[in-house]
Amino acid sequence: MRVAVIGAGSMGGMHASLLGAMDEVDELLVVDPDTERAATVAGAAGGRAVSMEQALDLADAMVVATPAAIHAEAVEMAIAHGLPVLCEKPLTDALPSSVELTARVEGTGAHVEMGFQRRHDLGFAAARQVVADGTAGRIHLLRMTAFDPRGPERAMSHWPKGDAAPVFLHSSVHDFDFLRWLTGEEVVEVSADGSGRGDSRPSDPRGIETAVVSMRLSGGGMAVLEASWLHPSGYDTRAELLADHAHLTMGLSVRSPARHLDWVQPDDAEEPPAWSGYLERFEPAYRAELTAFLAACRGERPPSSTARDGLEAMRIAVAATRAYCERRAVSLDEVPGRA
Repeated sequence: MRVAVIGAGSMGGMHASLLGAMDEVDELLVVDPDTERAATVAGAAGGRAVSMEQALDLADAMVVATPAAIHAEAVEMAIAHGLPVLCEKPLTDALPSSVELTARVEGTGAHVEMGFQRRHDLGFAAARQVVADGTAGRIHLLRMTAFDPRGPERAMSHWPKGDAAPVFLHSSVHDFDFLRWLTGEEVVEVSADGSGRGDSRPSDPRGIETAVVSMRLSGGGMAVLEASWLHPSGYDTRAELLADHAHLTMGLSVRSPARHLDWVQPDDAEEPPAWSGYLERFEPAYRAELTAFLAACRGERPPSSTARDGLEAMRIAVAATRAYCERRAVSLDEVPGRA
């Protein structure tokens, strides 16, 4: 199978590296406007750099890892050539384009999956199985933590104005997808508040760096997300589920970048390094995601996700942004795009 990776940045480079090591991939093609960067990434992964036109003609499947603003264009071209696509999150950078692209995908029956790698993480997937087989019973509370390493401060002008605050669009979409996938339920109402490193409550949602989002689920339970881009030392993503017959935790480990005051260790004990970022933390999940995508391309299993999943995560992100700006609970019925 020939697989094309569109985009040679950090995500595209990671996908290319993993795909280049897979026996199922006969040839790896890399596309990027920066041809030198494309050649470097392709060479390191054992592939070759090509133009977009060549990729569309030669590839059997495509992975889109460009900036979100051009996801729709790349996915549309792949669909027009009959290629199955794995598109990194978010589906697009705006609600109207996500609605339009999802309608196109669903209208044509195209094979489009989303880059929601947590669906392929061992701990998160095991929790989903417990919920899906009915063992857990009715869900009462899902609590999610998503902390990214503190980086340089970005001015609001760094982010274009849009339907969703950047922290919700570029980070929390993973959590919004995960809660739908884990619970098998929909979000019906959202409340949100947030802050920035130098502002207790930015007037512009582009300034949100730490947020708390509370969501009412269709089954009556609650989900709470605590998200931040200001973790002092590493990357921390985990979840905790409370249900009638189960209390489950996912993602917490000795590598979680926190000072575990209850886990007393001898002074000379060597502790494993904390997770530094999402690529390191989820590398096995990304590999499993790509393996599953290629199997779906061959017709050996159903797709792991759909464009609709990307749109629904976007709708929650938009609802959270409106809730923050308007200081009220926002019903998902207010957000366009419901199936």
